[in-house]
Amino acid sequence: VGNPFNLTSTVTAGIVSAKARSIGANGVESFIQTDAAINAGNSGGALVNVKGELIGINAMLVSQTGSYSGYGFAIPTTLMNKVVADIKEYGTVQRPVLGIMGSDAHSYIDAEKSKGNEVDLGTNDGIYISEVTADGAAEDAGLKKGDVIVSIDGKKITKMAELQEYLFMKKPGDQVKVTYLRNKNKKSVTM
Repeated sequence: VGNPFNLTSTVTAGIVSAKARSIGANGVESFIQTDAAINAGNSGGALVNVKGELIGINAMLVSQTGSYSGYGFAIPTTLMNKVVADIKEYGTVQRPVLGIMGSDAHSYIDAEKSKGNEVDLGTNDGIYISEVTADGAAEDAGLKKGDVIVSIDGKKITKMAELQEYLFMKKPGDQVKVTYLRNKNKKSVTM
């Protein structure tokens, strides 16, 4: 729903292709991908489900021409509600971090295979840790480069965007139980 090209109250329909999509536009990403037509003027508009419930705020399109080409992205209401609540309570958005850098395990595996390296992490899903930040929660908990995070608080994590979305719902200082693989052996730690 929006006002593209000054056409007031324009409504388009679309299929949701994916949730927790990361496209490299922001630091924290977990977009809903849809083929609803998002053009200049209806970003910021509502993305609703068939029941008329707000599920996202249309944020951007990805297009080589700058016009709609079938790839639109919306911010999920779960993230939007957290931002609004944090701004009301703290005057700023609270963003907890684990203190890691990494990528989706399958992306890491594909990158290594393209270099001719064979990789067996014990899983194709999860977050491959490429770096642990000094003095962060992950370092304090003993996580290391090469570990693969597979779940958090019992919720399966297959990609970085899912981890970011889950953490975004927490506050700095909250505790989470992280399950990870190290040399294909499963371990859990509270951070």
